[in-house]
Amino acid sequence: MQYSTFLLSALSVAGALAIPTGSQSNDTSVRITLAGASELATQTAFQKVQFGQREVQAPVGSSGPFQTVNLSVGKGVLMQNLRCQILDEEDKPIVVLRDLNVDITFSDANKGEWKFRQESLVSAIICDPIFAAIGADANDITVMLSGPDELATQTPFLLGGAEREVQPPVASSGPYDTIELKVGALVENQDLRCQILDAQGNSIVAKRNKNIDTTFSDAGKGAWTFLDPVESEVVAIVCDPAFKAAPAA
Repeated sequence: MQYSTFLLSALSVAGALAIPTGSQSNDTSVRITLAGASELATQTAFQKVQFGQREVQAPVGSSGPFQTVNLSVGKGVLMQNLRCQILDEEDKPIVVLRDLNVDITFSDANKGEWKFRQESLVSAIICDPIFAAIGADANDITVMLSGPDELATQTPFLLGGAEREVQPPVASSGPYDTIELKVGALVENQDLRCQILDAQGNSIVAKRNKNIDTTFSDAGKGAWTFLDPVESEVVAIVCDPAFKAAPAA
């Protein structure tokens, strides 16, 4: 009887060792692994995102530089399509690639790591339930002009912001009173600035919040309002990687 009891106890212990305390279906871990040259690697665990909360962390131990990122979403996490994002030292999203996918957010999907478009330091990792795969307009550069009486036009720029490009507004020269630049998330030159010219070839001064300038940017901050003049025809839009902020006097 004692032998049988001992044997059953031994089998019970062996079974406990053989079966993980938490099965795969109960795995609620979310882990980001960053790796670089010279075997540099770090893993950062996320806890709050599994409850539907946005979560931001710095990489554990090191900011890099890194070359790859991998997201591991446990089978017990309700949001299996969770996406995360990494920011560089200037707090700009890092573009990553996996197979034919190019994006500024990344998923698990059991397809392995994503490669950086270029080696980068990482200042922050963000996991957010609202993140979605990038849209079809991710490589587009568009200048939108609008004016009184619901007049509006969108002018595409085709050279990707890598060189100077001049276009007339599509369909109409106005008059307009607001301007907005949309730079797609995958455009390499996120700091691209443009300029609008009136019929005399003069730069139109525009205002956004406290910024008053003869060139304008996207920066995800919306439209600029014409300031000098407050309404004007526009005969040319110039986008140039050499443009810098040029505050009007």
